[in-house]
Amino acid sequence: MSIHPAAKRHLLRKLLVFVVLVVIVAALVWWRDDQSAKKPQIITSTPSKSVSTTPASFDKSQHSINDPASIWVVVDKGRILPSNYTPVNLVVPKVALSEGSASENMHLRSEAAGAVEKLVAAAANDSQKLILVSGYRSFVTQQAVYSGYVSSQGQAYADATSARAGHSEHQSGLAADLGAQSGQCQLEACFGDMTEGKWLATNAHKYGFIIRYQKDKANLTGYAYEPWHIRFVGVDLAAELNKTAQTMEQFFGLTNYADYPTQTYQLKSGV
Repeated sequence: MSIHPAAKRHLLRKLLVFVVLVVIVAALVWWRDDQSAKKPQIITSTPSKSVSTTPASFDKSQHSINDPASIWVVVDKGRILPSNYTPVNLVVPKVALSEGSASENMHLRSEAAGAVEKLVAAAANDSQKLILVSGYRSFVTQQAVYSGYVSSQGQAYADATSARAGHSEHQSGLAADLGAQSGQCQLEACFGDMTEGKWLATNAHKYGFIIRYQKDKANLTGYAYEPWHIRFVGVDLAAELNKTAQTMEQFFGLTNYADYPTQTYQLKSGV
């Protein structure tokens, strides 16, 4: 059966319109996909935790550990101060004193004196009353102190609790023995269990001091636990030692002396 020419033309127009619509729809689909591809992607996954950067290394060369005048000088059973060494800037700190201000051991080096004033004032603000029991001791004075312990308690006890002359941090003028104004547990281990002793252990580093002879470290320091004995090293080093819980010997990679060696290292000015 033949198709009328007019009907044939009508059919062709419909086919043409259909093809055009198909092309338009395809073009629209392609354009939409293309635009989606160009949009920035949003990542919705949970971000990973940031990794802290390694802090800059502590500069251990800021001060000498061998010069008696340095605030970092390390004095122990294997490292001895000159017998004639006397700090040049000894002053009496403005704190409660256990003796008259004229007494030799009521003095400290000016740096340590200023710091102990701030420490004692801060303790008072927290209702902890501290007193300076002992500060600077000359070579001769330390000799007498040590000999007294030997006479009364014996050599072994003396070596565990008191330094021989030249080996005492007190001669540097940077060490201080503090106590409670009540006098309770003065220069005794039980001071560490008192509120004053606990405050000192927690806060000393904020003012540049360390508890030099820590509990359970006699094998490293050579001396029994002394919660009252603080040593001024400056705020930076005190914070570092407090953070790492190390002795000065450990931190600086020095030999630990539990006992006195046959040969000692002589500390010298300018070294």
